[in-house]
Amino acid sequence: MYHLKGSPVDPNRIYASQSSGWFGQLIQRSDDGGKTWSTPGGETLPAPGEFPKGESNRFVYDGEVGTHKWYDGTQHPWEFKRIGHIEPSLTDPDTVYAEAEDAALFKTVDGGKIWKELPGLRAAKGHLWQPGAGGMGLHTIVLDPTNPGRIYIAISAAGAFRTDDGGTTWLPINQGLKSQHELPDPDADVGHCVHRIAMHPSRPGVLFMQKHWDVMRTDNAGALWTEVSGNLPSDFGFPIDVPEPVTMRAVLDALEAAYPMLRGTIRDHGTLKRRAFIRFFACKEDLSLETPDTVLPEAVLLGKEPFVVVGAMAGG
Repeated sequence: MYHLKGSPVDPNRIYASQSSGWFGQLIQRSDDGGKTWSTPGGETLPAPGEFPKGESNRFVYDGEVGTHKWYDGTQHPWEFKRIGHIEPSLTDPDTVYAEAEDAALFKTVDGGKIWKELPGLRAAKGHLWQPGAGGMGLHTIVLDPTNPGRIYIAISAAGAFRTDDGGTTWLPINQGLKSQHELPDPDADVGHCVHRIAMHPSRPGVLFMQKHWDVMRTDNAGALWTEVSGNLPSDFGFPIDVPEPVTMRAVLDALEAAYPMLRGTIRDHGTLKRRAFIRFFACKEDLSLETPDTVLPEAVLLGKEPFVVVGAMAGG
């Protein structure tokens, strides 16, 4: 099992990618939250020793395959190996993106029955891409929640790329990255070994990157990256993530989840507005009239100050 992910639109829709040298690539889908699984095209699951069949497991590079750099610097033809990451659309449960090794991006708009490559990505200087120690995998797909046409991807070892037109054309976004041990050209715009990128949950133009060496940040959608490794014990790593901001809504959600008897007593669950005799305080400030998505002060997040919920009883 290489990857499994659910649709943010339909909680019962889950996609999974399996791959092995014995049985090949297999995409499966669940429409009931994981209770049952089937191939998206309804094909019969392969028997032991058989390879998967059908369009839902057919991933073909579009047009002329072309070549990329090999480990020794020579050119090598693109070869499909597996689907290692699945990214469902933020707005449509039938639209899904899938990354392939060798690096390419595929898309389905019918729930996984038919997959088509977005070949414009490999046109972004693909002949200069080179596999890292773990192969040439497109391992990260980040969808912009505020811009349906904007997608970010990352490839080892090619770099980070962005499209603003839904995947037709792609732009390398690697300015500011330095790979002095791998790339002799300090201004090379492809060939960087990017391990992961993550988007700020409330500021989609802000992204963070874990590179082979260095932790990076961009505040302008990848136009320029700056190093923010700071005092980390090591600037080498693979995962990176950006937590959701801690808001009054998030705290009250957690409070009601832990103590269900409070549901409806602190706030109206239809409007999410606080009850008339409830007040919120933090760092000596009255937050009662602030919106539910107000981010709490840093001192509260660090545990130095409390978030106080004060209630009164009418006539009491």
